[in-house]
Amino acid sequence: MKNILQTYALASGKTISLPKSEVFFSKIVLTPMKDAISNILGVIVIMGTCKYPGLPSMVGWTKEATFGFIKDRIWHKINS
Repeated sequence: MKNILQTYALASGKTISLPKSEVFFSKIVLTPMKDAISNILGVIVIMGTCKYPGLPSMVGWTKEATFGFIKDRIWHKINS
């Protein structure tokens, strides 16, 4: 996986900041495996509830619930 990310960075001309990157694992992945992967990649393991920059890191089945706060924030700014 680390090689794939490095190849992508070289091919696209973009840099990937792994210390700022996050990874999410399914419930069935055991903790030792999660720890090993995050240590090798140098990324943070998240629970899927973080927001960066202001957007959710995980999008579930109900996109309305996930992105509803954006609509509410814009609606509030329009009305104020």
